[in-house]
Amino acid sequence: MSAPQRHKFGLQAWLPTIGLAAAFVFNTSEFLPVGLLPNIAESIGESVSKTGLIITVYAWVVSLLSLPLTIVTAKLERRKLLLWLIFIFALSHFLVLWADTFEKLMGARICVAVTHSVFWSIMTPLAARVAPFGRQSLGLAMVMGGTIVATVMGVPLGTRLGQIVGWQGAFFIPTFP
Repeated sequence: MSAPQRHKFGLQAWLPTIGLAAAFVFNTSEFLPVGLLPNIAESIGESVSKTGLIITVYAWVVSLLSLPLTIVTAKLERRKLLLWLIFIFALSHFLVLWADTFEKLMGARICVAVTHSVFWSIMTPLAARVAPFGRQSLGLAMVMGGTIVATVMGVPLGTRLGQIVGWQGAFFIPTFP
């Protein structure tokens, strides 16, 4: 069996799908506060406009830290870094369960934003590198597809889920696909 065929049905064949799931979860988490903002504001006893700062600060953290954190993590092995990012991402969402104040929620969301800033700097090149031989474009398409599906389906479904189980549950449940 040649090298490209040997990996046809192994873990490597599933990596683009894993990339899709990771991109879906990261992007759903990023945009979910938009759909749940009134629920979050009411729960923590703040105005919608002040609570909206969790969206603004998240975006600023990602934009300001993406390049410096990419440089700092440049020498780290990408797969291990991705696993650490997913672990910190999940842990940060776990903290959202206890976020009963604006400050606690902001702290948890900043932690998520930090992981997000590194995630996108490594995910697309990693998806292309680990995709099965000759299927690099599929790996990239799956990651980008996860972004699209998150925006079109993840946020509306997450918003509805948040209305049913509470906004904190909506952040926590999708963390573990």
